Amino acid sequence: MDRKTKIIWACVVGIIGGAATMLTNAMGPILNVYLLSVVQLSPTAYIGTRAAFFCFLNCGKLPMRFLNGTLGWTMIPLAGLLGLISVIGVMGAKPIMLSMSEANFVRLELAVVAFSGIRL
Repeated sequence: MDRKTKIIWACVVGIIGGAATMLTNAMGPILNVYLLSVVQLSPTAYIGTRAAFFCFLNCGKLPMRFLNGTLGWTMIPLAGLLGLISVIGVMGAKPIMLSMSEANFVRLELAVVAFSGIRL
């Protein structure tokens, strides 16, 4: 892909992804498609990029959600518990991901994207 095509694709994905994340909180599959199609990343860099992207995106949403009243202090213990569960999931998934070939990883990601698209 040439540079101009990548920039146009990034703009299209950004607009669709922005709408998807605000309307349905479903940016994940769109970001997967973008990262798999445009950016050539190793599986570990791919997962790290996704994690950093959503960390910053969701941290940016926190003040707005508190101000709108859709997130209250009573949710903090649940958020902490879910955060702990996600860390345990990451620790369990890392050895599995490292044992996969890159081709199998991409196939699995595409299958997850297809399944998510069907579910949406």
